[in-house]
Amino acid sequence: MTMISTGNRNFNVWAGASACAQVIKLQYCLELLETQTLSSLQRYFQDIFEQAKQGKSKAVQQLIKNPKFNQAYILTTELVARGIENPKLIKLKEIIEKEFENKEKTKRIIVFSQYRETVTKICKTLNEIKGINARVFVGQAKKQSKGEITGLSQKEQQEIIRDFSLGKINVLVSTSIGEEGLDIPEVSAVVFYEPIPSAIRQIQRRGRTARLQPGKLIILMNKGTRDESYYWAAFHKERKMYKAIQDINEEFKNNKEKSNKKSAEETNKPEQKKLF
Repeated sequence: MTMISTGNRNFNVWAGASACAQVIKLQYCLELLETQTLSSLQRYFQDIFEQAKQGKSKAVQQLIKNPKFNQAYILTTELVARGIENPKLIKLKEIIEKEFENKEKTKRIIVFSQYRETVTKICKTLNEIKGINARVFVGQAKKQSKGEITGLSQKEQQEIIRDFSLGKINVLVSTSIGEEGLDIPEVSAVVFYEPIPSAIRQIQRRGRTARLQPGKLIILMNKGTRDESYYWAAFHKERKMYKAIQDINEEFKNNKEKSNKKSAEETNKPEQKKLF
C-alpha cells in the first residue's frame, strides 16, 4: 500500500493489492457465515455484486467472475429462501422462550451482537415469540443505505432505554453501544450472539447483569469456527489482565511492608549523642 500511495504504477504491485482486497472480502464472508446469519451473508454478497456493477474496484469485479464465489452466493440464497439459518439464531430463540416461560417474574434481557444487520435479523426473529417485545438498539445514524438512514438518534435511544426500564420492551438487541456509558437498567440475563476477542468489552457486557441480584451470562458459539477462537482469545487475555493486577497488588503490598519496617527501625533506633 505504501508503494501505491507513492504513485507506483507497477502491474504486480496493483495485482497484489487487488488480491489482498479479495482475500479480505472472502474472510469477511467466512466470518459472516460462521458467526452471524445467512441473511447477513446474502446481503453482503448482494453488496459485492452491486459494487462490481458500479465498477467500484477491480477486486470485486474479479470476485464475481469466480465460479465458486457465484456458487456460494446461489447456495446461500437457496438456504435463506428455504428458511434455513445459522443454528445460533435458532438456539437463541429457544433460550429466550425458555427465559420467559415464568410469566410471574419480570425479566429484561440484552442480546449483544457485532453487526447491525445481525441485530436487525435477531430482533425480527425474537418478535415472532408470543409475549416478546424486542427492539434494536444501535448507534446514531452515520450513513445512508439504499436511501434509508441507518442508526438511531439520541432521542430515540433515550426513548428505548426508558421503555426498557419500564418493562414495555423486554428484550434489547444491541450492538457495542450498549456495552458502556449508558444508563441501562440491570437485566436478568445477557446473551452474546457471538464471542468477542476483547477481554475489556466482554467484562463490560457481562457487567450489565448480576449487579444487585443473580443474573445469567449466555455465550453462543458454533463449534469448530472462529467463535471458539474469539472466546478463548478473550478468556486468556482476561486471565493475563487479572494476573497483572494481582502482581501489582502484591508488589504494592511488599513495598508497603518494607516501608513500614524501615520506619519502625528508624523509630526504634537508639539516639546517639555527639561528643565534643
